[in-house]
Amino acid sequence: MTDSHLALAAHLSRTWLGGEAELETLAESAKGDQARLEGALSRWVGTHAVDIAGREVRALVTIGADNPWETVLRSAEGGCLSWLEDYGLPVREEERELAAFLYEYPGARRREIGVHIVEAFLHGFLSQSRTRRSRRRVRLNYCVGQEALAQEVLRALEERGLQAVVQQPQCLAWSGAYAMAHGADRAACLSAAALEALLRAYDLAYRRNSPELLDTCGMIGIGQFGEAAGVPGVLEGAYAPGGQRRSRLLELENAKREMEARYLAPSDLSFCKVAFPNLLVGENFPAVFDAFCDLNTMESEKYELIQQTLIDALDTCERVELEGAAGNDTRLTVMLRPLGDGSKETNFLNCGGDLNIPHGELFTTPVLAGTTGTLHVKEIYLKGVYFRDLKLEFRDGMIASYGCGGCADEPAGRAYVKEHLLQGHDTLPMGEFAIGSNTLAYAIARDMDLLPRMPILLAEKMGPHVAVGDPCFARGEDAPVYNLYDKKEMTARENERTGRRRTGEEVYTNVHTDITLAFDELARLDGVRPGGERVPILRDGRFVLPGTECLNEPLERGVQR
Repeated sequence: MTDSHLALAAHLSRTWLGGEAELETLAESAKGDQARLEGALSRWVGTHAVDIAGREVRALVTIGADNPWETVLRSAEGGCLSWLEDYGLPVREEERELAAFLYEYPGARRREIGVHIVEAFLHGFLSQSRTRRSRRRVRLNYCVGQEALAQEVLRALEERGLQAVVQQPQCLAWSGAYAMAHGADRAACLSAAALEALLRAYDLAYRRNSPELLDTCGMIGIGQFGEAAGVPGVLEGAYAPGGQRRSRLLELENAKREMEARYLAPSDLSFCKVAFPNLLVGENFPAVFDAFCDLNTMESEKYELIQQTLIDALDTCERVELEGAAGNDTRLTVMLRPLGDGSKETNFLNCGGDLNIPHGELFTTPVLAGTTGTLHVKEIYLKGVYFRDLKLEFRDGMIASYGCGGCADEPAGRAYVKEHLLQGHDTLPMGEFAIGSNTLAYAIARDMDLLPRMPILLAEKMGPHVAVGDPCFARGEDAPVYNLYDKKEMTARENERTGRRRTGEEVYTNVHTDITLAFDELARLDGVRPGGERVPILRDGRFVLPGTECLNEPLERGVQR
């Protein structure tokens, strides 16, 4: 028996399987033999698959008194914070302090934030050319300590006749290095027989809960940031699955995504994601929180009109070229889809501050053939994982090689990238190219020394970026989407890979991770027309396309600390 096996069993029990005492006994009986433990866990999962899947899917639709997370959220209040213990989660002092801070924050400001988030969520149906119909359920995710904000979102939803399906809140103790160490734990349960049992059980669970799933119209997520940057060393005791078990884990996650999409088609949903700082940002927390509250509640129409100018220029181009500066080795060519009728079609979607708060992005799905070169980012957080000197080499839109710094050696760096960015895949396509235009967000983060701590939700608005994995419209490619200002259809919704989705071939990766090239690391970004004429968009980290120069003002004047 090893402590790592007990930790694995405890994590699986808390987050997926239940049966804590039984799993602890299984871990003890394995006597430190990983293969023996994998066999025991797989047999247990095969026996309990219906309960495991049923519990997980029911949590996605349960509202009211039967939802334990909703019960805690509704009971939360300022002053005595004893209700935090009712979660049954490990609560850190920073989370207690955050809860106290938010309950002391001006009530009118909290109310404004909650209403803004819900209005942004509802605006997503308009901006994405979708309809809510009579569906009422909205999944609500938040972090421990954010209850005062989550309650305002809950109230604003109910005032609009919607019902929040409150999910288990994220806690600091189970994020960061802990989440990385346990990211592959479920693979330990996946023998071939256990996988088959789970696939049948999840199919049954989704069918049994289909009326409630069909009543779900989207998701709202309130995230957090503040952790100091740093690549962890070797995660001692982390479970490392063999190739077959890792493949089965990918198969399970892909199958679950496909099952849910039968009832919650991505092209039929809205969502809204927003992030606020936590106490980990340090002594300047109150000022940082105020700054990001202001940023997250800004109106975006002015900036969407500027982005339309960028789109009009890029729609005349066949490709985009990027080159790094100040020690950034980026040299990348991104191919754009040829437009059929430029008076009715566009390659880029103009994004305001609805689906992803704050505002400031225009994006497309690149053509894979000819998309080639190097993407280099000096520092970035991607889904809670820190990367230093991340380098990706693309060949015809696919990652051909990769690595990062901060690890013991080059093989360790490649392993780190494969585990935490490629998520076990041998390669990934470039699923998105975008330009983030929120220079105010960048200036705030830069001037408050927070750039390395920015979550990708914010970082993607702070410069040009690509996403590796599936396109933004994965599993929803056939639904037309129109820009609000020019009324053109955004037709770049698939690439050569997802275009084969009707052949029976597996074309989706279930990965979509944005990687931003910061303004200060950018020498140039040009559109290039079919005849070779260049359309300068950015030079030395500043917008130079006529009509976009006002975006540079925050970068030049800085932000008061």
